[in-house]
Amino acid sequence: MTIGIWQSIPQPMISRYLGQMGWDWIILDLQHGAMNWETAYECIHAIRATGARPLVRTAIGAPGDVEKALDLGAGGIVVPMVNSLGTAKAVADAAKYPPTGVRSLGGDNFLHYGADYFEKANDDTLLLVQMEHIDGVDACADIMALPGVDGCFVGPVDLAISLGLSRHREEYEKEPAQKAALKKVIDTTLAAGKLACCNTYSPDDFAAQKAAGFQAITLKSDLDLLLDRGSALLAELKDK
Repeated sequence: MTIGIWQSIPQPMISRYLGQMGWDWIILDLQHGAMNWETAYECIHAIRATGARPLVRTAIGAPGDVEKALDLGAGGIVVPMVNSLGTAKAVADAAKYPPTGVRSLGGDNFLHYGADYFEKANDDTLLLVQMEHIDGVDACADIMALPGVDGCFVGPVDLAISLGLSRHREEYEKEPAQKAALKKVIDTTLAAGKLACCNTYSPDDFAAQKAAGFQAITLKSDLDLLLDRGSALLAELKDK
């Protein structure tokens, strides 16, 4: 079991603090966050210096971003909205060197990780495709069987919306269709010998998802740590 957290604040200082806290892996969010590539490079290496694994979530439908993030030093990639075998094949090709994929040789990784980076990168880096649409769930068996795909990362809110359900967690979590879709993803991913990952929102939620079979779990984000704790402290001070 590995425990991670999302980082949205585009500051290497935040990366260093999160890594020093002891999170196993930190996902830099280039899909919804304000981070650019230059900042991502600095954050990646700040995280690596702490011993944590830096992952990058790319934009939707951008296989070139997968290769670029790895060239900058990411230890893994999370790709959103992978809803078909064709999309999965495109990002897997970008993530892995030949003969598994067609990733181009470049970047400065050999300066950081040794002259044999090319030979070991396919095994040392992760490609996690996001299962966050019912079309992806329906294609999950084929996607998880694909060489180069190392696992999945569930996106429950977008999955619920694709099923015509509420976007509110307290509502969609009760729905049989949502439960069935998540179980299918977990069972299919584990049967393929791949890594099943998800995000959680509380310690109780973490325990429930761990019991459900997820092997790598994130708990909220750097913004949540700031807002949750900051808001609670402020409310406490106002009550004094």
